[in-house]
Amino acid sequence: MAEGFNFIATGVGSLPHRDPRDACEIVFSYMPEAPHWPQLPRLDPREGMIDQFLDGMPGLVQEDGKVFLRSPFEPHEEWDEFFSRYEEGDLNYFAIKPERARGLYAFLELLKQYDVPFVKGQVTGPITLGLSLKDEGGRLSLFDEGLRDMIVKVVSMKARWQERVFSEVLPKAKSIIFFDEPTLSAYGSPYMNLYEEMVVDTLREATKGLRGYKGVHICGNTDWPMVMRVGFDIIDFDAYNHLSSFVLYAEEIKTFFEKGGAVGWGIVPTEAEALEKAAIEGLLARLEGGFTYLRERGIAEGAIYKGSLITPSCGTGLLSKDEAKKVYESTRQISAFFRKGPVSSKGSKIA
Repeated sequence: MAEGFNFIATGVGSLPHRDPRDACEIVFSYMPEAPHWPQLPRLDPREGMIDQFLDGMPGLVQEDGKVFLRSPFEPHEEWDEFFSRYEEGDLNYFAIKPERARGLYAFLELLKQYDVPFVKGQVTGPITLGLSLKDEGGRLSLFDEGLRDMIVKVVSMKARWQERVFSEVLPKAKSIIFFDEPTLSAYGSPYMNLYEEMVVDTLREATKGLRGYKGVHICGNTDWPMVMRVGFDIIDFDAYNHLSSFVLYAEEIKTFFEKGGAVGWGIVPTEAEALEKAAIEGLLARLEGGFTYLRERGIAEGAIYKGSLITPSCGTGLLSKDEAKKVYESTRQISAFFRKGPVSSKGSKIA
C-alpha cells in the first residue's frame, strides 16, 4: 500500500434498486475513487449473496426452492470437469453469470467511461458459504473437507475472474476484492463449532492468487487479531456499532498498519432506524473519538490517514432507494472531511 488509501470512500455491495444502471449511477456519483459493482437482490433473488456465487460448483442441486450439495465426488463427471478447469486456471468457467449479476455487467459497461484509481468487487467468503450450503444429509458443507476445499477453490476463482475483467476495462486501476464474511461475527459462539486455524487457513487459501488488494467485510464483532493473521490488505467492519470493541486491539492495529494493512471504517449505519437518527456531525465525532484513542496508544496520525477507507456499515439492499442514497451521500461527506488531511484530535471518548 505504497500510495495509501487516504480515506477514500467505497461500498459493501448490495443496493435496493431494480434498475442496474440507476444503482451504478449512485455508486459512481458518491464513490468516484473506488466504485464497486452493485448487487441487486430485489431485482432478482439470484443476486443474493449465496445464490450469486453458485455457478461452477460440482454436485449442486437446485430443486423445489431448495439448494444443496451432493457429497464428494458425485456426479463424477462434474467433479472431473471442476478439477480440470481449476487446474487449467480457466477463469471463464468460474465467471459470475449475467443472469446472477446484472449489476456487475451494467457496472463494467459504465466503467469504460471513467478513469478511477481503484475498482472494487466482492464475493461471499468461504466460511459464510460453507455455513450456508448443506449436503444432502443436512450437514454444513464447511465441515466436509472435500466440499470445503471445493468452495474455497470456487470463491478464489470468482475473485480472480473479477480482477481480470476489471483489468480488461481499466488496466491502470488497482483492484480491491472484498470477501464478505458476515457469519464470522458469530465466531466463538457455542453453537458454531469453528476453530481458529480452520478459519485462518480457509481464508488464506481462498485469497491466494489475487494480484490486487484483498479485503474482508464483517458486519459485526469478531476475533480481530485472528482476522489480522489471515493476511488481508483491508479489514472492513461495522464501525457504527462496534468501533469501541475494535480499537481495543490498538497494538494489533498498529502492527497491521505497519505491515501495510488498511481499515475500512463502516461508520454510516445501514439500519433504517439508526440511519434516520444519524447526523454527520455525530458520526464524525464518533469516528474521531476512535482515532484519538488509537493515537493515544502510539498509532501515528499519518498511519491512520494512509491506512483508512470510509464505508457504510453494511450493504443497503434492505433499505429504500432514498435511504440508500442517504447512506452513500453520508459516506461521501465523511470521506471528504477526512481526506482534507491527517485526522485531528477532538477528545478521546469512544461513542
